[in-house]
Amino acid sequence: MNFQRKIAVGLLAAAIAAATLGGAVQESRAGGLSPAEAAAIAGVGGLIVGGLIVGSAQRHHGHHHVGGGYGWDAHVARCAARYRSYDPYSDTYLGYDGYRHYCRL
Repeated sequence: MNFQRKIAVGLLAAAIAAATLGGAVQESRAGGLSPAEAAAIAGVGGLIVGGLIVGSAQRHHGHHHVGGGYGWDAHVARCAARYRSYDPYSDTYLGYDGYRHYCRL
């Protein structure tokens, strides 16, 4: 998932969280929750939801490089040595058929 898409997903999640908390803010004004505090809570909620969405998308694409350990570095080195068109961000290379394929080395 590229950076722009991550930002878009995070903003969407923040908007959903803000809309959800909007009703709670209306009800809790007597309790003293200011609009700035509600916005801060919505922002944190949006970041959490966005992170969960991005994390689940990465698991579905086979990216299991938590912490960037030696296993991932070795995988990237093998793929880069084998395929000149290898892209480590997407873990794909450009095949002779013109399509991108996941590196399975």
